[in-house]
Amino acid sequence: MEKENLYILLDVIFRNGSLKRLARKGVDYNEIANQTQIAIKNELVSYDSQRVTLTPKGLELLKQLEITYKKTTKSEWIEKDEKNRLSKNRREKNFIFVPRQNELTF
Repeated sequence: MEKENLYILLDVIFRNGSLKRLARKGVDYNEIANQTQIAIKNELVSYDSQRVTLTPKGLELLKQLEITYKKTTKSEWIEKDEKNRLSKNRREKNFIFVPRQNELTF
C-alpha cells in the first residue's frame, strides 16, 4: 500500500471515520482489510474486543505522514458539484429557479 493510502487508513482509524475515503481512491475493501491486517502485524494498529485503535507507534507514524499528505487547501478536498449547477441560459437576470418546471402544480 502506498504511503498516502496508509496515511488515510491510519487517519480513518484514529478519527473513527469512513473507509469510503479509500474506496473513492480506487482501493477495494479486500485490499483495505489486508492492509489493516498488515498494520496490526506491524503494531501500528491494535484489535481488541471488536475495536480497532491506533497504537502509540501508529499514532507517531500518522503524525509523520500527516506533514506530507494532509490536505490543507480547500480545492484539494472539496469536490465541485457540477451536476446541480445551473446552465448559463438559466442564469439570466429575471430567471426564477423552480425545480421540475414541467410538473408545476398549484
